[in-house]
Amino acid sequence: MINDKQLLVTLKTDPDPGTVDLVSLDEGRVTGAAPTAVSAPQGTLTPFGFAVYRDGTAVITLAHSNQGGLFRNGAFTSVVDAGQAADCWMTRVGKYVFTANTGSKTISRLIGTGSHVFVDSQVAAAIATGGAPTDIDADAGVLGVIDHGAGQSHLSLFRYNEFGELTAQGTPITVGVPNANGVAILSADDRDRI
Repeated sequence: MINDKQLLVTLKTDPDPGTVDLVSLDEGRVTGAAPTAVSAPQGTLTPFGFAVYRDGTAVITLAHSNQGGLFRNGAFTSVVDAGQAADCWMTRVGKYVFTANTGSKTISRLIGTGSHVFVDSQVAAAIATGGAPTDIDADAGVLGVIDHGAGQSHLSLFRYNEFGELTAQGTPITVGVPNANGVAILSADDRDRI
């Protein structure tokens, strides 16, 4: 969600570039108006995962062209080469956006600012199991990544500091199923609201 008036939805439609759809909301409910579809920028493919800043600006992965885009006020304003393969899911921690790069088996760190998106670190961390990451989330100093590899899923945990630097915490946890595909990190404050 961008705010209480707009919801952001990404649609991958290879080989077409895909779209980012803006859905109008009224007090958090869909208004019934047709979504506004914004095509991915020329030369890019597959808008996929995204993270939204407080001002409604979103950093969006363009997964099949290995790029990241900055989306503001209903349009892409900047695109950057991610330098990693299949950047798919992302999560935001303050000014930093972390991407799970499925093809490269890494985590990258980006920053969206003004009208541009920048790759702050192509490889902020590698997935120790050698599996392909499929989801990522962070909260309260902890970043978690789910990956698949060798018929198993794993959960890797990292600590992050104020500079967005990641430090692995312990050994990856084998989840016990081959295709786990989601992770949510909840702080104690989040659990109290449930």
